[in-house]
Amino acid sequence: METSLFAAVLKAHWKSAVAILLAAALVWWIEGLRWDADVSKLKATHTAELKKISDQSVIDLTNQKKRTEAAQTALSALDAKHTKELADEQAKNDRLRADVADGTRRVRIAAANLATCELVGNSATGTGGLGDAAQVELSGAGGRAVLDLRASAIKDEQVIKYLQAYISKIVEKN
Repeated sequence: METSLFAAVLKAHWKSAVAILLAAALVWWIEGLRWDADVSKLKATHTAELKKISDQSVIDLTNQKKRTEAAQTALSALDAKHTKELADEQAKNDRLRADVADGTRRVRIAAANLATCELVGNSATGTGGLGDAAQVELSGAGGRAVLDLRASAIKDEQVIKYLQAYISKIVEKN
């Protein structure tokens, strides 16, 4: 009897049931369209953000490449400058060394009183000066040793200048 009751209600209200089903399908379809529109809008926003980030990355990389190239150019010029200065000083020292070896020049060292930091003079009266300081003349081997020390000091000084300039350029770029 229940089946017949259901069938009787369905026969009496079939138009209402179909209308309810059509309304539910229409609401479902409209919500689907709205959902698709929201997802499309989110995808477009996400794509735009990714493009913006990508474009900024390209700009940043290009700028960094330019800065790196400029730094490399500056450091190359710095290296060439200091290499030339070092070569000039070494050539000068080599000429002095050759002159000492030939006997055309001699290495003299002014004697100084290290306790008072005054030059030791030849006379006991008057103030000491470079002109009247006692001098010690070195042998050829001693002169070459002094010039070797000079060459080493010059090289070390040039390396220090180069490294200081290099560090200054690096710090300046950052």
